[in-house]
Amino acid sequence: MNANDKCILIAERIAKILLKGIHLNSAVMHYIDSTFSNPSIDELKEIIADNSDCENDSLIELIFFPDESIQMQLENILQSHDYSRKDEKKILDYLCFRQIEAAIHFPDNKGKLTLVMPQSVAGQFLNRLNLSKKLDKRILATIDEHVSEKSKTLVKVRLRNSTCELSGNELLFLCDFFKKTDSSSYDFFECLDFMLSFLDEAKNAVDIFAALMDKKRFYFKNVQMAEKFNSQLDKANMETMILQGVRTPHINIENEKRKMEIIDKISLSVFGRTEYFEKVL
Repeated sequence: MNANDKCILIAERIAKILLKGIHLNSAVMHYIDSTFSNPSIDELKEIIADNSDCENDSLIELIFFPDESIQMQLENILQSHDYSRKDEKKILDYLCFRQIEAAIHFPDNKGKLTLVMPQSVAGQFLNRLNLSKKLDKRILATIDEHVSEKSKTLVKVRLRNSTCELSGNELLFLCDFFKKTDSSSYDFFECLDFMLSFLDEAKNAVDIFAALMDKKRFYFKNVQMAEKFNSQLDKANMETMILQGVRTPHINIENEKRKMEIIDKISLSVFGRTEYFEKVL
């Protein structure tokens, strides 16, 4: 397939998805309702048509934000064809020429409205699809072999959206994760998201197990600090502690403990071991 044909192929697929409709999620609806005081669909049409409204651009961009459900419908095409930044320009030109009318569906059967995707928003829409990002063939092969059919496309989308640039050592670790972790478990994607964020932060870590334990130790110290503060707070009021120079730790203990649990699950799954730390009284 030549360059023009593959660009038309993905552009037509995007057009088909938009024509079928974008389903607004709760986060988008919360923004609309809180920003525009719970507008009806007719009122929202007027808001979108009002170019003088400073919130208009943000609203339209949010409506046309490609979520994972849209990306999952494109992933097979992206794996089958090699797209470049130059191709993205051709795809954008094609979509703008078509002036596609997208059906915008509101939750709870509240109705829908039809909206032409503006050229300015089309560029952002394509950019967020990460069409030209190349996923490592070893990772893809491991996902296809070891990740459940239900989860594998979403896993690839999460990898495509990740800002993490994987080195050889990190690629091997990620392959081991997909081989050894049950992708049907309730917290599989929670572990995957944590790991991608961790790998992005711990760039080119030579010893990934040691880096994970360092991160766990960091969370462990945070929990100790917060628990110590809470214990002090039981014995003295906040004003007294501030006068004594005690700083308030802005730490969610349950969140930190959950991250430690995730690290344990990943470490036990991939390496067969983890480390436990003793509280310092």
